[in-house]
Amino acid sequence: MSTIKDLDQSLEADALAFLREHGHTSLVSLGCGAEINRIDNHLRLLTALKLTYYVGIDCVPQISLSPTHLFTDPESMTELLARYYQGKPRRFWEAVKLFPGTWVEELAGIHCAVVVCQRVCPDCRWEEVICSMRPWLVLQEDLHGCQRQQLRQRGYVRTWLKIRQYDLKPFRPWPVFPGERNLVLWRRQDFGDEEVQASRWRMLWRLGERFIG
Repeated sequence: MSTIKDLDQSLEADALAFLREHGHTSLVSLGCGAEINRIDNHLRLLTALKLTYYVGIDCVPQISLSPTHLFTDPESMTELLARYYQGKPRRFWEAVKLFPGTWVEELAGIHCAVVVCQRVCPDCRWEEVICSMRPWLVLQEDLHGCQRQQLRQRGYVRTWLKIRQYDLKPFRPWPVFPGERNLVLWRRQDFGDEEVQASRWRMLWRLGERFIG
């Protein structure tokens, strides 16, 4: 007779197997919660980087997509998905893979293209796990009252240029710290810094990357 523990281990195994095969083309939302919502920025990153899968990971027993608050701007997101899937936005649902009963810590060492931390519970320190996954980008949003992951000096730098490049828009934009607007995007140091190299303000961007976290 199967137990809840057996089921949890099975779900974790499914998540690990899937990400070992497809993590390099996946956006992974860590600690996504029981109801996934307000994923507009996640889709902007997924489509801009031409990724294939949207993966939700959480230790809760069940994960679902919010029927009413999945998008902050439903019209714009439907248009974005229609362009990405060549007129068939519903193909996105086939790309969604949800893994409840899965602990974030189990993903250590599995490469994923993009990691999202949205409304992370206090005291959940996942920096080591995230860095071991070697994502190109790490998006943290809705930071008020939540645990912020500090990736500076771990091979990642804060990027403001890519927030503009990918048109990321905070859905609760009041600032936590000056200029932050409740959204932080980290870039792996060896990924996509051409816009910094080309900028006439290159030295200022480098100073910001080095000292602001």
